[in-house]
Amino acid sequence: MEKIINELYREIAETVNEMIPEEWAMFSFYAQISDDGGGTYFYYSPSQELENYKYSLDILDNFHLDEKEFKVKKRKLYSLAKKMREVFKDNEQELWYSFTLTLERTGKLKVNFDYTDWFKTDYSISDQLMIWEYKYLKVMPNDEIGQQLINRYLEEYPNNPI
Repeated sequence: MEKIINELYREIAETVNEMIPEEWAMFSFYAQISDDGGGTYFYYSPSQELENYKYSLDILDNFHLDEKEFKVKKRKLYSLAKKMREVFKDNEQELWYSFTLTLERTGKLKVNFDYTDWFKTDYSISDQLMIWEYKYLKVMPNDEIGQQLINRYLEEYPNNPI
């Protein structure tokens, strides 16, 4: 199982790298997969703008890329994440709700799995994105409502599982 998972990590990292149209310092890839579907996205920081994270869904708006090829790679990321969940299932491992893979240009890799069933909470998908950005990108919302959301999350989930 470990060999298969490591190969999937490599394929995900290579695919994200191919999708980023400029030199990058780090990226964080997020996948949320369930029996009903899911999705993936990533943020990256350009080499020259370490604190200026760019969202994968904005890449096509900001760079002149082949849209069809980009979307094929986006679907590949979803397929790889789904395959990873299947490996866990086939090996009778606890199924995760989501995982985050962070890679620095230096090669430092970190992977976190979240087992919280967010569908059974009051947190919407956009709330989860805001919480994820807070945890992995260290971005605190500018507005009071967003800050209250983060504070409520940290009170309810002091171990910060997402």
